[in-house]
Amino acid sequence: MARIIPKLLFLLILLFSCAKGFAAKNVTISDLRKNLRSQERVLKKLNSRIISLEKNLSFKNKDYIQVLESKRRIENQIYKNTEKIEKYIEIVREEKARVKNLLGSVVANSLNDEETSADLLANKMMAKVLSKKIVKLKSIEQVLELKQIQYKEIKDNFNGLEDNERELLSVITDLENQKKEYATQYVQVEKKKANLTAEISSLKSKIQYRKSKKKKNKKPLLVGYKFSSPIDSYVGVEYGKKGINFKFRKRQPIKNTIKGKVSFIGSLSNYGNVIMIEHGNQTRSIYLGQLKTKVKKGQSVSAGEIVGYTLVNNKSRELSKLYFEVRKKNIAQNTALLMDDNFLAKNNLNNVNI
Repeated sequence: MARIIPKLLFLLILLFSCAKGFAAKNVTISDLRKNLRSQERVLKKLNSRIISLEKNLSFKNKDYIQVLESKRRIENQIYKNTEKIEKYIEIVREEKARVKNLLGSVVANSLNDEETSADLLANKMMAKVLSKKIVKLKSIEQVLELKQIQYKEIKDNFNGLEDNERELLSVITDLENQKKEYATQYVQVEKKKANLTAEISSLKSKIQYRKSKKKKNKKPLLVGYKFSSPIDSYVGVEYGKKGINFKFRKRQPIKNTIKGKVSFIGSLSNYGNVIMIEHGNQTRSIYLGQLKTKVKKGQSVSAGEIVGYTLVNNKSRELSKLYFEVRKKNIAQNTALLMDDNFLAKNNLNNVNI
């Protein structure tokens, strides 16, 4: 397992280097798709490793739980019974010593010349009883000592379980670290894959933009404005015959593009919230998506003023989107052709290879 990680890291570095190389020149969709397939293969391998590690972790965790349960059971057994046995042995030995002393006194009295025959008989009977009791106490003591030995063996087994526990914990920690390493690599590659997907989508949109631009002279635009980007940080854009989808990852302000007045604030089922701004000359801009509004209907807004904030679902790995559209006389326009020079330069719309 330790040899696999460096190989995967090398593969990741190689793929990222290739990706940077592609970014440094005019890339084609074919180039990006090839790179994307490479990223997908790496993701598949990483996913397989993570699944294998999770299965191994599951087995080791079960073994670890069993060891802990056995430890707890034996531990209770050891300390409770060992303490009792030690007390019983102490009591038996004290009783045995007391009986021995008593037997010695009886034997000494039997040797006294002043003892009568009745006294001697009584001492003899007493000595016999005491001797039997000593034998019985010795037997009990032996049984208790044997139990003590058995619990010592159990304690040794308990120590063995502690060794197993430490060993399993070490293995589990190692597996967890490997899983964490693979998971980190997985997230990095998946992020790169998402960027490539966005770049492919952007290239497709640029091609569509160029096609639309070629038709520009055939059908003159009805709008006399140039619009700026409503958000500053985005990783990709999608152009259609109408509006533009901005793809982004983080929460950020949404800015008004041209001076106007808020004409509508609401929501559309399955699409998100909507902000409409009238700019005069029967022209309006529309912002649609997962956003939080910061303006009210009827409010006048200047160019660059914040009208809301994008919302991001941190639990989802998909890129968030904000839709931006310009309408003239309530007819959707090809918004990409109405964007300002800063937007065109930022998105390199004039350098596209098919």
